[in-house]
Amino acid sequence: MGGLSNKNTLLEELKILIKIILVRILSIICVLFFLTYSVHGQRQSVLKTNKDAYGYNLVPQEKVFIHYNTSLLFSGEYFYYRVYCFDAESNVLSTISKIAYLVLLDEDQKAIFKHKIELENGLGQGDFFVPVSIPSGNYKLVGYTQWMLNETSRFFQADVSIVNPYQGNQSKILFADLHKDSLGNTNTQVLRGSELKAVEENTKTGLKLFADSKSYAKRSLVKLSIETPELNTVGGNYSLSVRKMDAFAKALRVRAKDFSTLYNDGVKSSTKSVGASVFLPEMRGELIYGKIVAKEASFSVSKQSVGLSIPGKTSDVKVVLTDDTGNFVFNLNNRNDNDEVLIQVLGKDKENYTIQIFEIPEVETPNLEFYQFKISPSLKDKIVKRSIRNQIDNVFYSVKPDTLQALTNAFPFHGTEIETYNLDEYTRFGTVKETIVEVVESVWTKKDENGNEVFAVRGYYPTVKKQSFLPLLVVDGILVQDQESIINYDARKIKSISFIRDRYYLGTQIFEGVVIIETIAGDYLNSINNSATITLSSLQASKKYFRQKYNDDGSYKRIPDFRNQLLWQPNVEMTKGKSSIEFYTSDVTGDFEICLEGFKDNGFPISIKTYITVE
Repeated sequence: MGGLSNKNTLLEELKILIKIILVRILSIICVLFFLTYSVHGQRQSVLKTNKDAYGYNLVPQEKVFIHYNTSLLFSGEYFYYRVYCFDAESNVLSTISKIAYLVLLDEDQKAIFKHKIELENGLGQGDFFVPVSIPSGNYKLVGYTQWMLNETSRFFQADVSIVNPYQGNQSKILFADLHKDSLGNTNTQVLRGSELKAVEENTKTGLKLFADSKSYAKRSLVKLSIETPELNTVGGNYSLSVRKMDAFAKALRVRAKDFSTLYNDGVKSSTKSVGASVFLPEMRGELIYGKIVAKEASFSVSKQSVGLSIPGKTSDVKVVLTDDTGNFVFNLNNRNDNDEVLIQVLGKDKENYTIQIFEIPEVETPNLEFYQFKISPSLKDKIVKRSIRNQIDNVFYSVKPDTLQALTNAFPFHGTEIETYNLDEYTRFGTVKETIVEVVESVWTKKDENGNEVFAVRGYYPTVKKQSFLPLLVVDGILVQDQESIINYDARKIKSISFIRDRYYLGTQIFEGVVIIETIAGDYLNSINNSATITLSSLQASKKYFRQKYNDDGSYKRIPDFRNQLLWQPNVEMTKGKSSIEFYTSDVTGDFEICLEGFKDNGFPISIKTYITVE
């Protein structure tokens, strides 16, 4: 029997591997097809040829699940979430989209926040701090990828309610009958029933989740165990939340097992033909859509070069052409933590255009039904107590902060074949031009055909006489067109001058080498008056969330601890046999729910709970 079990396990793992490989092959094929698309309208593209339509129809549709920590938030609390993006046909994690979107909508369908989440192999995470500017009310959480906008009925939806006691108007959540209340059932009898249900869930999934005790004192260590008795249950992706059970009746959270029931049918995008407008999957990274608008009708918006650059040491420079109506799209796969980009029309007529950006794809949700969370004056004491504790906890946030996970160092767009002069190692001169003449070899200045002074780089190969390509000039990561302004720039502000002698190609633009200048302060962008600087929505950064510990040194002894959320771990690493996770209780007493959500590698949902009491 043991040999048969191992054989079945290997067959299951082989099936999963084949699914993943097929999805990745399809992704690569479809990227090649999508390279020929033209932009049409806000973030949509036109299928211009039969090859485009064929490529579009090959790509599987996606579905998104969000594991979130609670459906009821107070001002001053954090909303945590983990994103799982699946291939809707195979039910394995999708490698198609690299960006997901999360929007919180009010009952008027106005967005309270819009988050852009970077996906790695179908997984992402984020959080949102609820400020006092958001009124009490009932809200809808909507999750999707741009590719899913082609099938508008497939969005992830969940109800979230917010209580903001700092604003006077509570009409959105106040009972008309003030004698009613919204107290939940958290008595011992109900909790016992929940425990029995949790044990039943554990048995069905093959995973066992349990703590080393049922009750704990304040600020004491909890040892949580996850057992995986079957060999084929360990593979998967999971997230874990430990949170105090609310004393209010609230919307039920959408769990992984609910999601699999709601979205259990394989879904493919509707077949499209040539001429159709579609949303493209963000396969290679974040897509930035925009449009140039001519200030006068005599200036054409067609086939104009548009450049994008990112301030900073590790930068990226891209050049694309507009389509016939002035639309353009950049693929941004190396933004890191910088939200500021510079987008500019290139060429001598650049001042004759303005630029519009269509950044986040808007979701259409006309038929949303909202959960109606309600309160009454009888809950005043409970609301005040929780709000005061939130304020106290936030005051001490600086001594227990979250940390961003280290970003992977990316190579600059220009690669590594570069010669650099650090100017502190040489005699300083007044201007960049003087420094070029006296210090930097293989770079000089000359007059162009319009009489402007520009840089020149001695290339490895002779230049054809009639060609007049300029070098690409980048200062602090910014593509600079007015080269004369840099030639006369104060060299005492310059840290280094680098150059590349190879001919360089960006889009349809050809550059005779590259000149890269880095200032000492790294603030060249601040010194120029440029309205083309665009601040993009931040990508949600992966964090290592603070985990409270109480050691013998007593370092936190005098610091209040009113955490309702004892633990949020968006990425639970599982090992065969038994995995252990430790966390500490706070000064908050009551019943706490421990919830593990996620999916096995084959897409099978895992939703299991257990409970503890803090006395």
